[in-house]
Amino acid sequence: MASIRFRNSKYQVLIRMHGISTSKTFTKKIHAQHWAKSIEVAIESGQYKIELDLTVKQALLQYMSDKISHDKSSHSHVRNAIVGLGSYKADTLTSHQLVLHRNARLLTHSPQTVKHELSMVLRALKWARDELGYSYLKIPTIKMPSLPRGRDRRITRQEETKLFHALRFTSSVRDIVSLAIETGMRRSELISMRWGDINLKTRTLHIPKTKTDIPRTIPLTVKAAHILGSLQRNISGEVFSISAGTVSQAWTSHISLDSL
Repeated sequence: MASIRFRNSKYQVLIRMHGISTSKTFTKKIHAQHWAKSIEVAIESGQYKIELDLTVKQALLQYMSDKISHDKSSHSHVRNAIVGLGSYKADTLTSHQLVLHRNARLLTHSPQTVKHELSMVLRALKWARDELGYSYLKIPTIKMPSLPRGRDRRITRQEETKLFHALRFTSSVRDIVSLAIETGMRRSELISMRWGDINLKTRTLHIPKTKTDIPRTIPLTVKAAHILGSLQRNISGEVFSISAGTVSQAWTSHISLDSL
């Protein structure tokens, strides 16, 4: 029987009858109902034929819309995978094609980025097979890129001294770098800090927007709280009135000048 659910402003029809599973998404409920009825009739009469024209692009776009629409950090991986693999038919995608994509991307991108892209493709195909009725799909296998060792040390006192000497003429960037060292926060998180999320009495900072889309609250060290307490507050509520690009530009220019 057909089931229709409303999700992400669209109507998704899922039909499971006589061992056949298929689905399709519509913007209007009436269209979803008409399609569901026509497919049910075709299955009952034995005239239904499984469509074999699903492309990798279609699988990725529908997976992004239905499963990871909230995870904005994954959307770039989907778009990059579509550029390299989107035109292939999902049922004929081979491990060799994935290997060629992996090797080409590794020439210009990090192993972690390439791993994310490949994982997104495999997840989308498995989802299409298990949830959308494309049971004929065979998921290709591929060896993921080897990842470098994670960071396993903190900056030394000598390195920190040289670093802040190089940043001596840019007070805002110096404060941002100091807070990064103290908190381990990402640049985007530091730039988007607001005074309303900071409690200097309890020495805590709430981060509502994160790379993983999961808000978190972190403790502040005494030094981090002191840095924040020494900053002048502005009417906008932002802790730093500076863009991420400006931070990167200042970092690059001043660090290169001091040959760090």
